[in-house]
Amino acid sequence: MWQSRGDGLKKKGFVYGSILLTFVNFLIRFIGFSYDVILSKLMGAEGIGLFQMMMPVLMIFLIITTAGIPTAVSKLIAEYSSKNNYDAVRKTYRVAVFFTLSLSIGLSLILISFRGFIGLRIFKNEDALRCIYFLPPALVLISITSVMRGYYYGLKMIGIASISEIVEHFTRFVIVIGLLYSIYPLDPILGAFIAICGISIGEFFDLVWLLFMQSRFTKRLPYTIPTSIKMTQLLRQILTISAPLTLSGLFHVILQFTNAILIPQRLMASGYTYSEAIATFGRVMGMAMPLTYLPYFVTSALVINIIPNLSEQVFVKNYKTAKNNIHLAIKITLLVSIPLTALYVFFSKPLAVYLYSDPKASESIYLLGFCTIFLAIQHTFSGILYGLGKQKNTTIHRMIGMSLQFAAVYYLVGNPSYGIYGYYTGFFLCTLSICILDFYTLWKMIKMKYQYTDLFIKPFFAAALMIILILQTQQWFLSINFHLSTSFIYSLIIGGLGYILVLFITKAVPRNLLGMLFRINK
Repeated sequence: MWQSRGDGLKKKGFVYGSILLTFVNFLIRFIGFSYDVILSKLMGAEGIGLFQMMMPVLMIFLIITTAGIPTAVSKLIAEYSSKNNYDAVRKTYRVAVFFTLSLSIGLSLILISFRGFIGLRIFKNEDALRCIYFLPPALVLISITSVMRGYYYGLKMIGIASISEIVEHFTRFVIVIGLLYSIYPLDPILGAFIAICGISIGEFFDLVWLLFMQSRFTKRLPYTIPTSIKMTQLLRQILTISAPLTLSGLFHVILQFTNAILIPQRLMASGYTYSEAIATFGRVMGMAMPLTYLPYFVTSALVINIIPNLSEQVFVKNYKTAKNNIHLAIKITLLVSIPLTALYVFFSKPLAVYLYSDPKASESIYLLGFCTIFLAIQHTFSGILYGLGKQKNTTIHRMIGMSLQFAAVYYLVGNPSYGIYGYYTGFFLCTLSICILDFYTLWKMIKMKYQYTDLFIKPFFAAALMIILILQTQQWFLSINFHLSTSFIYSLIIGGLGYILVLFITKAVPRNLLGMLFRINK
């Protein structure tokens, strides 16, 4: 009886953490979107273009320090804290911070050393050369704060880690936008310098918050007898977990960079003009792809939360709770991704017109929309497998999928018979193959019963009713002379509420969900 109650509380804690992180993700994305819009207006095309040129450079270096190490820290901290080995917790944290600090400083020196090659040879822009000098502080600060957040996630201090990200985005928004407004109108190059410095400004306040919380809470961790575990052993554990994730992230960044260069070139080889190739690429990457990745608002929260959660449950051999949380994570992913897929498939043209004022983007939204479910599921699967210690498998699966995508881009996009449809084919094969490989690995590890009615039938039924409701209410709004765009927005809201209502009626979502959340940790 006690065990059952404990499982329930842990499950509620997982739900609470996931919902909290989802809300934080939404808030951060909203602040970030507003920041980007205002930044573009104040800096102009030239300034924002220079700023965007520097971001891939920073990301390539950041992926080495942030793709795997924070996840490894979160996983190890969760494992050691589940065994009440707080001496190992403290040592893991110190080793991770020292190693990340040393690595980020070394990468900063490399970045500075190759500033001339990057600025003058690759970008052929002297202003880019000057901007590179502002990147190392951001590289060091982001690396350290990412590890510290991983530490807090591992200790289940989700609120501290979540607030730190809000602090970073909010302070950057207020200081940078306030400064730009105070000197407006401004030189675009100066604006780019300020925007790049803004990254470090936000991360600095993030670091201050995390250190303040550390002084208040983490020193209160129970004292335990020092263990014989060595620092080198902990570093080896961190590297063993993080290396596959870093390799996968680096491969993904390189693939994105390659796609940005290769797709327009291959489109022109298949008969597109230069302007047609660039416009097509923009519709795919800048318009359709952000919608396809929209479920990441939720799945990112699930992935961050489930890795330390599963690590802890597996270490204490609480397999029942682990299975429940895996099932719940998959269920939440499908509840979010299924209706979005339906919207993209049935309303691609209205979305293209009302969001982007570009009807031609509807085809990209429609075709990539079919990938939404698979993209969301494979993201959640990755978090589950990381938590179960199968990071090598997930890395191999993603490299296989991305290789298929690269082959499709190179061989099909350049073929006049396929054109941009070659990219759609490659992207679909990539997401589908990763899903299948991840599911097969998970199925071999854990024999669990899936409630297929809750996972698939109820969400699909609710999504079908949602589509019908949107179509009917849109016609009704138009019949009483509502504007076309207004009727579509109102119909989406009514359809979304209808979808949620059907989920509650069919018990796909627990009716006592809100009450359960308010009772958590009491």
